[in-house]
Amino acid sequence: MNKILTGALLLLFSSSAAAQTPRDSIAFATAQWRTADLGGGAECRYAQIDMFGSRQSISVATYPGRRFTTSIVHLDRRAESTSDLGKAAGAEIAVNGSYFNVKTFEPVTFVLLDRKIVGRTTPEEAFRTNGVIAFKDRKGRRMEIFPCDTTQYADVARRYRSALAAGPVLIDGGKVVEYTSGSSFYTRRHPRTLIGKRADGTVVMAVIDGRFKGQGDGATIAETAYIARQLGLTEALNLDGGGSSTLWTAQEGGLNLRPEACSHPPLRPPPLRPRGRARGPQLHRGPQVTGQRP
Repeated sequence: MNKILTGALLLLFSSSAAAQTPRDSIAFATAQWRTADLGGGAECRYAQIDMFGSRQSISVATYPGRRFTTSIVHLDRRAESTSDLGKAAGAEIAVNGSYFNVKTFEPVTFVLLDRKIVGRTTPEEAFRTNGVIAFKDRKGRRMEIFPCDTTQYADVARRYRSALAAGPVLIDGGKVVEYTSGSSFYTRRHPRTLIGKRADGTVVMAVIDGRFKGQGDGATIAETAYIARQLGLTEALNLDGGGSSTLWTAQEGGLNLRPEACSHPPLRPPPLRPRGRARGPQLHRGPQVTGQRP
């Protein structure tokens, strides 16, 4: 365990944020976003942007952290869609959370709910789980995101009311965190989910679509961090991705190219069918993160 953890820690360091190329920076700055007002200062938006020599399909939801309640929603040993969890919680925005065992539906990362530990990070997840989302207040108005390894979980459990471990950390203190790992999880393009906040306290949830060749090519971890910085985030954490990546709002339904549920017309034409075998609604056991007005 110690050897695995030490190796993971050695891969993390901070550097000044820099664009992948000037063209990527311009493409993001001039993107044509389709937006929807969700009320209370919240909004969601969607764009397809040609970046990194690929097509990036990006869905984003933002809201003022001090005016909404951000919660970690968890079901014990049950698989449930992000949209159904969001609806049951009375949320206005929901995103899939951290990693989970696809057979048992149990979390494989540290999860703290109302000061009770309900999930622990397994040794297999140490290569990517190096950060947490944490809340000290019951109402979830002050979200903190910071680097954290398994040796620090006991301290987190003492100091915070709720927390969710995931990773890797994308932005720390306004700087992109770079990694030297050669793992395909880091270097290949996949669907990605991230959560972060801006300096003014705005909470940002985003999904980068993947596995839709020519429409949503997915992103590497470095590209995900770059997009997070372009979204103005000063702190950001990568969440579970792949087939789990889902961003949902009560008003607009599923926002990304593979929304598991869409009860309202989306911000753009209906989602495209992925290449290969068609997939039905995605069920997730990993804790979800939701935002709602009090």
